[in-house]
Amino acid sequence: MTDSTAPAPQQAQPAKRKPLRFSAASCLAAATSLTTGCALTPWAASAPTVYLMSVERLPGEPLERRFDLQLRIQNPNPKPIAFNGMTLTLDLNNRTVGSGVTAASGLVPAHGETLLKVSVSVSAPFETLQMLGLTDKLPRGDLPYTLKGRLTGGTLERALGTEATFVSTGSVRWPR
Repeated sequence: MTDSTAPAPQQAQPAKRKPLRFSAASCLAAATSLTTGCALTPWAASAPTVYLMSVERLPGEPLERRFDLQLRIQNPNPKPIAFNGMTLTLDLNNRTVGSGVTAASGLVPAHGETLLKVSVSVSAPFETLQMLGLTDKLPRGDLPYTLKGRLTGGTLERALGTEATFVSTGSVRWPR
């Protein structure tokens, strides 16, 4: 005999799926982050062009030589480049001879240019060769140079890797 008062076993109901709801705010946030991300990528802008305009010897210690480099920075982009410093290395005649930094801040206007002075410390080996007269083997007149560096931005630019980097080559008359 069966007990007619016992409840019948219930079948498991499948879980109801809740429909995904996108609010206008979440769609706007997603679209903004996608378009902003593309605009801030490092390949979104061309590298600035940097020219070495002049070299001026500064007073220094006996084992150290310092020079002020006058640089012309040209911005080929339709947006300005804001910076709050610069780092660079200097190669002369295909040899790295010094490096420099500046905390100067400024703005290179869109499709414009600005001048910037950067102090550079020249390495002792290059100066030793010069003092011993061994630089006479270097070409007379202008020396070929290469400048490699970056215009430093704020924390956001550094985190996103969007700081403006450059490599520039040319020739310059180095003060002896």
